[in-house]
Amino acid sequence: MADLYRRTVLVTRPEPGLSDTGFALERLGWEPCLAPMLRIYSLPMKQAGAVDRVVVTSGQSLEALRVALPPATPLTAVGARTAERARTLGFTNVDYAEGTANSLVGHLGRAGGRNSVLLATGRKLGVDLAAQLRMNGWRVTRRVVYRTEATEFLAPAARSLLEQERVAAVLFYSAATARAFLDAFGEERGLLGSVRALALSPTIGRTLGAAPFREIAIAPRPEQQALLALLGPLPTSDTNTARREIAP
Repeated sequence: MADLYRRTVLVTRPEPGLSDTGFALERLGWEPCLAPMLRIYSLPMKQAGAVDRVVVTSGQSLEALRVALPPATPLTAVGARTAERARTLGFTNVDYAEGTANSLVGHLGRAGGRNSVLLATGRKLGVDLAAQLRMNGWRVTRRVVYRTEATEFLAPAARSLLEQERVAAVLFYSAATARAFLDAFGEERGLLGSVRALALSPTIGRTLGAAPFREIAIAPRPEQQALLALLGPLPTSDTNTARREIAP
């Protein structure tokens, strides 16, 4: 199949973020195929008492927090996109770390006095982060505000495009989506041999190593712009035609 036809990029993340990535791909000239591999269910947050700051590691936490907390509550997000979404939902005192749990620990630094944080996270997530923050002197209250459920099957349109070898790459934003994506193929992972897998972090890349992708590339920074830059120039059948480059 000529590279000209490999303009499709599969997006495996759920909302919020799925549509945003689709629009970003369209602006760059790629053809997004939205194939979310997780379903997200927001959960009501249990009372946590007074805290100095709330910490979120995913935009999935924000819906529950919007209902439960005053908008002036100081909020630290992992990543600029999550911080932007928090502001959109009404939070007025927002900052962010660079996109990983480790960067968040460094961003918050050591606690002085009796500083406390509310860590809003998903079911079975955030335990290690809470332990690291406590080692830095923070009093941590962890609250589960969403749960995830893997999608058992890949969308028929996405599978068809893979079978036709029309997919250039698949984007992965979390290890959970990567696992769900691979589980959906079972013994048919050979279909992925012609496709590039682009991962937001090394942890996701290691998860993807269980499948025979043509290439597994890791974003140099855990942010969407760096991930999309891995796509490189658009395929074209005319070598004299100017290629649209993705900004680094």
